[in-house]
Amino acid sequence: GYYGSGTGNQPRGIKNVNGVNAVDFAGAASGGGVALPTYEEVVAMESAISSDNADVNSMAYAMNSGMRGHFKTTQKFAGTNGAPIWEPGNMVNGYTAEVTNQIAAGDLFHGNFADLLIAMWGGLDLTVDPFSNSTKGRLRLIAFQDIDLGYRHPESFCFGSDAS
Repeated sequence: GYYGSGTGNQPRGIKNVNGVNAVDFAGAASGGGVALPTYEEVVAMESAISSDNADVNSMAYAMNSGMRGHFKTTQKFAGTNGAPIWEPGNMVNGYTAEVTNQIAAGDLFHGNFADLLIAMWGGLDLTVDPFSNSTKGRLRLIAFQDIDLGYRHPESFCFGSDAS
């Protein structure tokens, strides 16, 4: 859902959808050599969506655990000894913040995830294989589900990363 190419039986992920906003992080490089965002760049993601008249109150940020650590230890405004980017209640910039390590280091997604449509069809196909592990007394269960992704309004998303 985040990085799919749209080819080879992969759905097209948010990063690769035409019309999705993008913000380049030019901030200081982390220990992994990836530029991490400043608070101003985080706000720029919201502003990009707003300029397309696509912002709503239910938008959210999605990031990996390393980005959360960066947000918890980085001040919103440098030199103020003030509040970190990560706000109480698992919020960033006034929006819900979710963490998954399916997102690459240094990448940040923001948007109205209700505009990401997940379509499933054909029913869940379950196959019981009693033969593959029969000598070990085990049963193998294989599951297959057809899905695709659609985007109601691609402009209601923004992908932030170190584009260099």
